[in-house]
Amino acid sequence: MEAIWSSIHTHQFAVVAIVIAALIVIYFLFKNLIKLALLFLLIMILTGGYFYLTAPKKSPEDLNRAIEQTQEQTAEIIDKGKVAYEKGKEVVERGKELTDRFGKVIGGNPRRD
Repeated sequence: MEAIWSSIHTHQFAVVAIVIAALIVIYFLFKNLIKLALLFLLIMILTGGYFYLTAPKKSPEDLNRAIEQTQEQTAEIIDKGKVAYEKGKEVVERGKELTDRFGKVIGGNPRRD
């Protein structure tokens, strides 16, 4: 830990450069997220306008139905993502086991986490 602090104090230009690079990356990430949020808002406004223009009396029902359908589809996608994540974890664990067994067979040191 002492070595880290001493290297930070001796290489201040590198630390400043890393901090500036990190801030630039964070700026571009948030810039893209804001654009995505504005695009989503525009789509929602256009959808609401379409429902209102086609049938003004039914538009609240149509919007509620569209929101419910979106929530259901989002829940389905999240469930599929969880299943894929679990399968991925299983594949990684099997890969670790095979690597360890193969390392023992060829006489190498077993992998350590």
